[in-house]
Amino acid sequence: MSLLFPLALLGIAAIAAPLWLHLRRKTDPRLIRFSTLRFLQDSPSPERRPLRLRDILLFALRCLAVVALALAFAWPFVRESKPTIIRESRVYILDNTFSHQANDGVAKARDRIMREISSLGSDVQVAVVELAGAPIVLAGFGDDRLALEQKLRDLQPSHQRGSYLAAFRQANALLENSFGEKKRIIFQTDNQENQWTEHVHTAPFLQNTEVSISPPLAKLANLSLAFPKLQRIFLGEKSIVTFSAKLSHDGSAPRTEVVLKADGQVLLSKTLDLERKPETVSLQTEWEADANRWISGELTAQYAGDALASDNTLYFTHPPVREGTVAVLAQSAYLRLALSPEVMRGHWGARMIDPAKISEQLASENDAEVLCIESGYLQSPDARKLVWRYLTNGRGVILAANRVSPAVAGALRELGIEADSPAEGKRSGNLVYIASNHPIFHPFRSPDYGNLGEVKVHRHTRLRAAQGMPLVFGESGDVLLFQGTRFPGKLLVCSFGFEREQTSWPLHLTFIPFLDLALQHCRPTGEDGNNFECGETTTISLPQNSSAREVTVGGARFAVNNATAQIRLPDKPGIYEVSFDSAAEPARRFSVNPPPRESQLGYVSNPEAPAIWTVPNEKGPVAQAGTVPASALSRTDIFRQHWWWWLALAGLVALVTEMLWSSARKAQI
Repeated sequence: MSLLFPLALLGIAAIAAPLWLHLRRKTDPRLIRFSTLRFLQDSPSPERRPLRLRDILLFALRCLAVVALALAFAWPFVRESKPTIIRESRVYILDNTFSHQANDGVAKARDRIMREISSLGSDVQVAVVELAGAPIVLAGFGDDRLALEQKLRDLQPSHQRGSYLAAFRQANALLENSFGEKKRIIFQTDNQENQWTEHVHTAPFLQNTEVSISPPLAKLANLSLAFPKLQRIFLGEKSIVTFSAKLSHDGSAPRTEVVLKADGQVLLSKTLDLERKPETVSLQTEWEADANRWISGELTAQYAGDALASDNTLYFTHPPVREGTVAVLAQSAYLRLALSPEVMRGHWGARMIDPAKISEQLASENDAEVLCIESGYLQSPDARKLVWRYLTNGRGVILAANRVSPAVAGALRELGIEADSPAEGKRSGNLVYIASNHPIFHPFRSPDYGNLGEVKVHRHTRLRAAQGMPLVFGESGDVLLFQGTRFPGKLLVCSFGFEREQTSWPLHLTFIPFLDLALQHCRPTGEDGNNFECGETTTISLPQNSSAREVTVGGARFAVNNATAQIRLPDKPGIYEVSFDSAAEPARRFSVNPPPRESQLGYVSNPEAPAIWTVPNEKGPVAQAGTVPASALSRTDIFRQHWWWWLALAGLVALVTEMLWSSARKAQI
């Protein structure tokens, strides 16, 4: 027998109270009062009776109550002589991914786990794994159950996406070091279909383990917004922001009210009819905004019957325009004019490279963000080295194949591009089959920026790239513009030069916006990403001469090492300011949204993955039940013993009996 709170035994000292009550001198209540005592002769006082206990049974009852209560608060428990036999080792996996918030699924699963744990005996080992962005062990097999229940109560729903496979691997790692004869994984989840099919062909790793999964849910109605995309283009002095997003629905919503807000102003409010519309609808709009200010806003879509309302708001942000740098090694008068300060001031600062001083540019290592070069200059070894350096250092190159010679063809081959003879005998025609979803051409889906189909190509060179992505085809079927994918830097290759004898594009109104978008696309991105998923980890790059030592995002602080900071975005959707301990750093903003795949509320009834992940059971030695030493009793196991309740009940019964006995004696007197 041991005591959990031995200091409570000091309460036994209260036994002095009933002892004093029984030994103190009492006044005889039976007194006869006379009118006067003047004429009575004084008599000596009788000797005091010796102190002795009266009502032994009543005194013993009072002492019993005091001792029982003191022992109860000392909380006795028995350390069994035999070790506890562990019959089962059980791991609960709580799916706390964003999709499980539908219909308050996370809270219901958490309460279910708490009820089951509270009903388990000491012969069942319990561990709990939370699956959010990554599996987290809330409690191992040796942790206290009361502390585990408190952790479950404090658990907040997550907006992240985690892997079912990673959670099962974490649970399996816990079971490998468990004592139980029976090993079991209980997965409290919503059985999201795209989660189960993500890693279905993984090699088996669960051995001698029973898997129990929550029953599947019926398909839930949901409407969601995702994939915000913003771009700035310039029409004269105007800065136009093009915005696009994806609206997904399952057909249960006949219509929805869409509201777009930016910088505190409502820019769009419209009711969309969703009947007989595809499951994914593209939303696109544009507005004029100050090029020197951040853009922050949100897009909302309302639907009363939505089971997961948290994905009905989409946050977005976009930085102000920062003048970029472009190095120009070209003879095209149209290209040089388009990049002149009169046209691109505030957007691009052009440095014209003298063909006779390419070696000086190569030696200076003062590279711009993007290099615009005509293929004719690739005959120079220094020009080829310059292009190679730009691409390998993550900078952009726009290459116009205005002419091809054997030396140029060899230089193109080094870049992974095969060049044939110019297609002079075959008409190139207009631009057709344009990749309108590419960032360069996406804004031209609106007719306000001109019709690219009107651009004519008179002469081009047939180019083939082993590692490239075609963007524009001509009427002849040849690729007229493609993006190389071989180098860290972005390479855009045009199969014609920007001269009037080769194309009419420089004279078309789409040329300046196209050139600006192409330069923006080739520009090194670095930390330019501003839209992230909840809980995502990213790297912020600072200038090499930055004095900042700390970055703060959403109240969390991250250290800066070598002009970079590894940060973790908050778990809650919204727009967050990024601050630095150095006032010299420009302000930044990030928008955080839930993972789009978590909005797909489709479920499976009998997932195949658990059976595929389980190793086939082979005959072998039967596993024996493990044991836990008696000294390893947890506080939860101690609280489950009933000694405290019996002692407290005995003290209470003794007090009630004493009260009734004392009342009866007074009534007799």
